[in-house]
Amino acid sequence: MNKSFGHRVAFSKAVAGLLLLFGVLLLSSCASAIHSPKVVKSLDDALVSRDINAALKIVDNPRHYKEKERLLYYLDAGMLHYYNGDWERSNELLEEAEAAIERLYTKSVARAAGSMLLNDNTLEYSGEDYEDIYINVFKALNFLNLGDIDAAFVEIRRLDDKLEYLEQKHAAIAKDLIKDGEAKMDLKSGRRRFHSSALARYLSMVMYDAARQKDDARIDYDNIQFAFASQPEFYPFSPPEIVHPQKSKAANVVHVMSFINRGPYKRAREMHIHTSEDLLLVGSVDKEIEVTAIPWPDIKEGYYFKFSLPYLKQREPRVYRVDAIGPEGQRYRLQKLEDLGLVAKRSFEAKEPMILMKSVTRSVLKGVMAEEAKAESAKQTTSFGASLLSLAVDAAILFGENADLRLSQFFPKAAMIAEIPVSAGQNTIRLEYYSQYGNLLYSEEHTLDVKPNQPNLINTWCF
Repeated sequence: MNKSFGHRVAFSKAVAGLLLLFGVLLLSSCASAIHSPKVVKSLDDALVSRDINAALKIVDNPRHYKEKERLLYYLDAGMLHYYNGDWERSNELLEEAEAAIERLYTKSVARAAGSMLLNDNTLEYSGEDYEDIYINVFKALNFLNLGDIDAAFVEIRRLDDKLEYLEQKHAAIAKDLIKDGEAKMDLKSGRRRFHSSALARYLSMVMYDAARQKDDARIDYDNIQFAFASQPEFYPFSPPEIVHPQKSKAANVVHVMSFINRGPYKRAREMHIHTSEDLLLVGSVDKEIEVTAIPWPDIKEGYYFKFSLPYLKQREPRVYRVDAIGPEGQRYRLQKLEDLGLVAKRSFEAKEPMILMKSVTRSVLKGVMAEEAKAESAKQTTSFGASLLSLAVDAAILFGENADLRLSQFFPKAAMIAEIPVSAGQNTIRLEYYSQYGNLLYSEEHTLDVKPNQPNLINTWCF
């Protein structure tokens, strides 16, 4: 066989293989339909107009979620059914979500070896820590709305258990990644650990108080104060005014809880790697990111690689103030109890070092292999053929290093509360939601049959 003809055949096969790889990477890394701009806009419009049925119609479209995004569907649909007042269906879906998170974590431990080279986009979405935690808050609220206080208590205890093992979980994942023979970076885990939720403690306090278990309610009250005092990075605001359960107060109190605005979403930050002898210089055009020098034995000078990292970005708030008007016309300003969006952001930042380690390691290993392949191609093919091969390799690497931007869309940004003393019997509470400039965005009325020895809780929302 003619040598040049053989080279052309080999080159054609290489290009075909790389184009196939490019197609696979493109399909595996592209965003799901539920996060496409058009669908997101439709969902935003539905939520602003409080048309949850329209949002559910979009979410229930099977084409909007890939098979590896079933967890996302359970979270999105579960939260929408909560807002729609379908407590039972919401709990069914959130239970599926919780089971999926546990299954996917077990699966991730089993496949830890070699996982360094797998882009998260190619894997099943396994959820963020804050999603796992707040699943139980909304399941507890569902049970309270269904009148099942015992089941609501179970959910709060589950949340407490999760907060206990989250740090151990990430330590175990980091240990497995470090064991991977391809990892050359020292891993410094994030220091921010969310160990106590004031929102969960408040729900528990309300339930204990309704059961006249005053000492247990007092413990939860103290734990709310401790959550604020011991976690300033999660609670950079003053605790809300809450009447101590063991001090005298009106016999009947309506606890108003409102969830306002929507939680954060993920964006991609472009990162760059320049190599010196045995050293990586990692940085970004983003002013918030400083150039980091990472020792990397045996790396040569002169390589340049690109990849992207996910980060959480807060949405612009629509609601700035919530007022509750009691039966006698008295007005109460709802106060912030928990910033769920901040908990999401800080919790995500705690695992960013692991994401960075995986991304840098994967980018360097694949990039070096690609550069070596291009150098070998330059020796065996024409300059035009080598250029085409180089373009195909660079495209495959680029699309294989997209950031994983998957995230549930319907957790709220903040939980606001007010305590309103009322008489027993039928009471109507009016809620008013205001914009930054004092414009009334939405109002609603809730009529509650207030009785002793029950939580007397109103939970509502406005985005």
